Amino acid sequence: MISRLSSTIVLLLLSVAVFGTQTVTAGQVRVLTSIKPIQLIATDMLGDLAHIDVLLPSGSSPHHYSLKPSSIGQIHDADLFIWGGPGLELFLTKTVSQLEHPALALLESDHDDDPGEHEAEHDHKAHSDSDAGEHHHDGDDPHFWMAPERALAAADKIKDRLIARYPEDAALYQQAYDDFAARLAQTDQQLQQQLKSVAASGFYVFHDAFGSFVEHYQLKQLGYFTVDPGRKPGARRLNEIRNALETNQARCVFVEPQFRAPVVDSLIRGLDIRVGRLDPLAVEIEAERGGYSKYLQSLADSFTNCLTGE
Repeated sequence: MISRLSSTIVLLLLSVAVFGTQTVTAGQVRVLTSIKPIQLIATDMLGDLAHIDVLLPSGSSPHHYSLKPSSIGQIHDADLFIWGGPGLELFLTKTVSQLEHPALALLESDHDDDPGEHEAEHDHKAHSDSDAGEHHHDGDDPHFWMAPERALAAADKIKDRLIARYPEDAALYQQAYDDFAARLAQTDQQLQQQLKSVAASGFYVFHDAFGSFVEHYQLKQLGYFTVDPGRKPGARRLNEIRNALETNQARCVFVEPQFRAPVVDSLIRGLDIRVGRLDPLAVEIEAERGGYSKYLQSLADSFTNCLTGE
C-alpha cells in the first residue's frame, strides 16, 4: 500500500514538473537554427521571446555534414527553421523544400530555385580548388556571422519573418531587434579600438572563413591554407605560405579547433611563428543574451593575443 502511494506521489510530482516546464515555455516560438552561430544571433536578439535550438552537433562543420533521419523530424517540428542557405548548407536543400512553413535562408543565392544546378557548381568547385592560389568563395562569403553588419542584416530578416508570422507580437520583435542593434553597435565600436593596434600585422588562417571579420576591422590577412577544410592545400600554395613565413611577412598562423591541421605544424617547423586559435563555429560561447557580442570579442582577443605575442 505504501509502495503504491509512493509511486503515485512520484508520478504526480513528475506531472507537475512537466506541466510547469510547459507553462514556462507556453507562447514561445520554437525556432530551430542549422548551426551554432545562427543560434547565437537569434538568441542574442530574441532572448525569452523564443525557444531557440540548434540542429548540428557542437563543432560540426556545415561544409561536410550528413543529415540524420532524426534531424529531419526536428526541422519539421519547429515553428521556424533558420539556415544559411544552399551556398553554405547544401545538404539541407531537399528537406527545407518540403516544409509546411517555409524555412528562412539568411544568404541570398541565384541558385536557390535550382538545387541541382547549385550542386553541380559545388561539385565543380570541390574538384578545382586543389591548387588555386587565389580561389575564393563565389559571391558573398557564406560565413556571414563574422561581420557585425551582416549579422545585423540576418537579425533583421529573422525579425521580419517573425512579424509576418506573428503580427500580434510585432512591437516585441521590433524592440528586440532595436536593442540588439544598439548592443552590437557598442561592441563593434569597442572592437574597432582594440584591433587598431594589430592592423598592420600579417597572418594566415587555416580555413577561408574569416574574410568578413578581417575586412570589417581592416586586418592584414595574407592568405589561407584552404577554402574547404576537408581538402588539403596544394603544393604551390604551401610554397607561397612558407616563403612568406620565412621572410617574416607573417607574425601568426591561426588554426581551428574543429580540424586537425598537421600541414600547419609541418610548414612552420623551425620558424619563429606564433600559432593562434580561431573558432568559426563558436563552440565555447553560450547561446544567451549577449552571446553573439561575446563571440566577436573572443575573435578579437584571439587576433590581439597572437599578433602581439601575449
